[in-house]
Formats: sequence, structure tokens, C-alpha cells
Amino acid sequence: MKEKILADKDDLNTAAKILNAAKEEFLEKGFMGTGVRSIANKAGLTTGAIYNLFKNKDAIFKTLVGEVFDEMIKTLKKDTSPSESKYNMKTSDLSVIVENSRKRFLYMIDFFFEHRDEMKLLICCAKGSSYEDIFDKAIELMEKETIRWLEYDGVKITKRIKFFIHVMASSHFDNLKEIFYHDLTKKEAIEYVLDFNTYHCAGWKYYWMEKVNS
Repeated sequence: MKEKILADKDDLNTAAKILNAAKEEFLEKGFMGTGVRSIANKAGLTTGAIYNLFKNKDAIFKTLVGEVFDEMIKTLKKDTSPSESKYNMKTSDLSVIVENSRKRFLYMIDFFFEHRDEMKLLICCAKGSSYEDIFDKAIELMEKETIRWLEYDGVKITKRIKFFIHVMASSHFDNLKEIFYHDLTKKEAIEYVLDFNTYHCAGWKYYWMEKVNS
């Protein structure tokens, strides 16, 4: 993710200083409120030392968050297909759906808090960076997954259904972002997603059966 290959220990030490300083600045001021000069001042370096290793401010931000976001996308792509799953929205009892969804939510919470600073940067501090709208990629994956499951249950995907799924997928990630907007502790985040999961699954089960039977 670096802009150039770090050739020696001095470059590695300098990059570490830059990234640590940049993380503090971005978390405090956001991407737009942070300048290369302020990063340099906090790191005790010149702006030239920064530009020697990073093309620009966005390259620094990408180095801080890129690998974590890519890892999150990989986990979203690992979902089992409807034909391979041990449950589905049409035939499974609501309690089974809730339990399977609960496991997925709790896994996401573990991931979020394992990478808390990076997720905070992505969710709360990315405006103005190349990652400002990056969650559109995650939303698109969720839309495709939901459509795939609906089609498996014989639902004809209309423009109306596609729009509804888009809104629900968007709100799904917006709800998860609230964890960082409100700086919830991990315990509070778990309690929140368990409440949300109960509400979320019941609504989807009802909607699903309505579409399957229409």
C-alpha cells in the first residue's frame, strides 16, 4: 500500500512516524481538515520527507485504511450460496434466521473493534478522500447477495424490489456506522447490534414471505 518500496530502516522509521502522526491528525480533524504540513509538524519531519515516501495526503490515508477495507470486503464475499446454506429465508423458522444473522453481526463487531482506528477513519474521517464513498462497494455486494437469495426462492426481481433492496442495504451499513458516530464501547456495540438484529430479521422474514407468496 506504500507509494514506494521502503529501501532501508530509516525509510521504515520515517514512514512509521508519518503514519502515526497522520492517524492522529485525521482522527482529530478529518481528512479535509488535515494538511501535509500539520502531519509533518506532528511527526517532527519536513514536508519533503513526506513527499519522498508518499505521493500526497490521499496516499497516506489509503495506506492507513486500504488493507482493512479490502479485508472487510473479502469477508462479505465469503457468504454461502443459498443452495449450500443450512437455512433460508423462505423455509427456516425466524429463530434460526435470527441466530445465523446474530453470528454474522457479532463477527463484524469483532472485526470492527480489532481495527477500530481504521474503521473510525473510514466511517467518520474520510470525506474528501478517495475513500469517501467506498462503502458503496460494500452496499453493492449486499444488494447482489440479497437478490441472489430472492431469486433462489423464485421471486421475480422488479425495479421496485431492486430499489427497496438498495435502500435496505444502504441503511444496513448506516446502522453499523452509528457505532463509530457515537463512539460505543464494544459491549454497547454488541447490545446495539443484537437489538438491531432482532428487528432486522423479523422485518426481512415478513417482507420475504410477502414477495414469495405474491
